[in-house]
Amino acid sequence: MEFSKYIKDASNLLEKSDNSVTVFQGVAYSQIFFMQFFDRIKTELTIDLKTIDIQSGDFLFKSQLATSFLGMNCVYWLGDASMLKAKQKDDLLNYLADYQGPHKVIIFVDSKIEIPVSKHLTIVTIKDKYFFEDAKSLWTTQNIKDAQKNALFLNQIYKIKNSFTLDELFLLKNYQDLITADSKEFYESWVSRLVIPDTSLFTLSQLFFEKKEEAFFRLWLQIKPLYSEMFWISFWSDQLYRAYFFIIFTQEENFVAAKQASYGLSFSFMKQTYKYYKINELQSLHEALYSIDSSLKNGGNSYQIDQLYVDFFIGKFKS
Repeated sequence: MEFSKYIKDASNLLEKSDNSVTVFQGVAYSQIFFMQFFDRIKTELTIDLKTIDIQSGDFLFKSQLATSFLGMNCVYWLGDASMLKAKQKDDLLNYLADYQGPHKVIIFVDSKIEIPVSKHLTIVTIKDKYFFEDAKSLWTTQNIKDAQKNALFLNQIYKIKNSFTLDELFLLKNYQDLITADSKEFYESWVSRLVIPDTSLFTLSQLFFEKKEEAFFRLWLQIKPLYSEMFWISFWSDQLYRAYFFIIFTQEENFVAAKQASYGLSFSFMKQTYKYYKINELQSLHEALYSIDSSLKNGGNSYQIDQLYVDFFIGKFKS
């Protein structure tokens, strides 16, 4: 089912549809969207919404889905199944394909999973990028005033980026009622702080690991002011952590673990650049970053981060 159509009529579908299972499927789990989505339908549903943790993989929850206390039905949210093992995912989806109630079930799976065909199951696809026309369809309304406000808002944010993730759109939508038509500062300053620009952190990381010094510093000077020193410490700590374990798992030919560790790393790093690194270099770099973190928390200078980049590019951390 088309995504915008489903979320507009979700409460009605969950209470009256013959389909017992809704499977959201996408490249990545959209945490902000799901949090807001379930907050909304909790206020609209006349039946209870409950959450079940499926990460243990023992699937003891099947007994909950099979029984109804005093004839009372619920909507069960099973969460993100992407981190389950392949066999666990297959077993779970085969079970859900045959599930016919008494409750309604919602789950998220990643886009690489093949979902069994079933007349009891609705698949709702989440795109990895939402362009202007996609966003318009998410918030169509018959109210002329609201429609005008939505149009102005979308026109402004799509001047900044040509596409957004679902989470970015729903994060920004939270601010729509708080801003006015002439909120120039919000669009010129705060949007770039709330979402990652197209030419941003991903590119910065790629240029860093590829040691393209000139291009890196040019981009760094553009986006450095958008985030705090603590953000940059956290960002690079995460990048180094993922790069470190991606290399280890790849060398061990544990490609499933390598894939899980690689989220947020550039494609070029995973394909080729990682071969140029020894884990000792990344470990030394991470230790230096930790020292800067301690220094900043005790009144240190933010230019220590810039010095870290210089030291990295001149090879100081190579053993």
